[in-house]
Amino acid sequence: MPDNRLVVNRDRIDIDPGLVHVFVRGPHGGRMFDSPTGRFEVYGAILDKYLAFGGPASLLGMPLTDETGTPDGVGRFNHFQGGSIYWTPATGAHVVYGAIRARWEFLGWERSFLGYPVSDELDFDEGGRVSVFQGGEVYWWPDTDAIELHHVVVRYAGMHAFGVSSGSPTDNTYGVLGVVGAESRFATRTPRRDIRSGGSHADAVELYRGRPTGLTISSTVIEHDYGSPDSYVGAAKQAVQAAGTAVAGLVTLIPYVGPLLGAAVIAGVAEAGDDIAAWVAGIVGDDVMGSAQNTLTPKQLAVLAGRTGDSHFAGLTYKFETPLLSDGDASYKFYFTVAAE
Repeated sequence: MPDNRLVVNRDRIDIDPGLVHVFVRGPHGGRMFDSPTGRFEVYGAILDKYLAFGGPASLLGMPLTDETGTPDGVGRFNHFQGGSIYWTPATGAHVVYGAIRARWEFLGWERSFLGYPVSDELDFDEGGRVSVFQGGEVYWWPDTDAIELHHVVVRYAGMHAFGVSSGSPTDNTYGVLGVVGAESRFATRTPRRDIRSGGSHADAVELYRGRPTGLTISSTVIEHDYGSPDSYVGAAKQAVQAAGTAVAGLVTLIPYVGPLLGAAVIAGVAEAGDDIAAWVAGIVGDDVMGSAQNTLTPKQLAVLAGRTGDSHFAGLTYKFETPLLSDGDASYKFYFTVAAE
């Protein structure tokens, strides 16, 4: 039975006659699209992607340009009513649209640090969307604008003593930190500090660098200990590896992005942080003044890195903090930064 929507002539196919004319052959061997937007040719890998995406009936709609070379001479593109398709020999053809495309355009298209897209737009955690580029990603959620990132970098920024143990020496206060993420398994300690009640000490200890894929940070503050701090780090490393094994089953895989610990499994990730703190406390004993976990979803990491300003307290610059880590008179907080680098 013939399709009455298509009128086939010698050199063209009419789709919805009077609205869209698709010429079978264009000057470059592609298809000419003739509509109220103009007459433009789409061909090669961009045409293949356009048709696979749904062609004129998709959210892209009709072309607004012929296939055109990019200013750097590397890529090719067509703009459409609802987005764009960009192609290079190295990346292939990919669709960019909506708020993510608008952000990429604002940054300078392929001339920005992002470079060319290497994926179409993908579903992401907590109802978000992501497009992956050569130099980073652009993330979007319904309640945020589009956020461009290369790396998220989380650092321990320092501690503040709201109180110290009565009558104790104060030149051996430090923290043991354990980090468990989708791929990260890391433990370290902060430098020993001579810190008095009401005092702060700033540091910069890198804990994580990579995509915002979710992580938990276990913080344990140790006061006036005379043993080797590094031996406790060894215990924390064992705990981190055990916790990493425990959360491995919670990891999901997003194409082009990689492993992810999403908001839906965050309770299980937080339990891993509790396990790290308990392991360290079991070895250190009475010298532990307190422990806490900070668990950050992929969305929280992206927003903290890309859209959250710094906070300041007692000479410390930070973006998130632990709750009070307390035992008797002793009471501390640890502070952390999250940066887009």
